[in-house]
Amino acid sequence: MLVERDAVLCEPNGGLLEMEKPMELEQGWQRLDSPELIQWNKPGETIAGVLLNLTVVEIKGKKVTQYVFAAGKKRMKCLATFDLMQKLTNAQRGMQVRIKYLGEDEGVKRNGNAMKLFDVVVRPDPDAAPSRDTGPITDDDVPF
Repeated sequence: MLVERDAVLCEPNGGLLEMEKPMELEQGWQRLDSPELIQWNKPGETIAGVLLNLTVVEIKGKKVTQYVFAAGKKRMKCLATFDLMQKLTNAQRGMQVRIKYLGEDEGVKRNGNAMKLFDVVVRPDPDAAPSRDTGPITDDDVPF
C-alpha cells in the first residue's frame, strides 16, 4: 500500500519510491546540502573548518553528541568520541578548528573498541563578529 506525503510516494516502511524534483533556484538563493559525515577510519585523516554547533542525536537508541563544521560552502559533521568530547566543547563554537585523527589506543578499550585519539587545535575566527559579552552587569548598566 502506498501513502502520499507532501508529494513524495512512500511505502509504509519508509522506503522511497518517487520524489519530486528540487526547487528551481532563483537569483540570490542557494541550495543547502546535508553535511558530509566524517567517520575517522584512517589515522592521518584531517578536517578543518569553523565549529558551527554541537547537537545531541540519537543513534541506535543511544544519545551521542554530533559536531557540525563549515569550510567555505562545504559542511561536515562527525560524532563525538570520548577524546573529542574532552577537547571540543561549546566554548569553541564559532572558532576555527583543525582535527587530525591519530589512531587508536589499544590500551583503553570499551565494549571491545579501542579509544580513538585526536590532535585538536583551535583559534578564534578572524572574520567572526566580536563577542557581545562585555563582562558582568553592574549598577551602571541599569538605566533607572
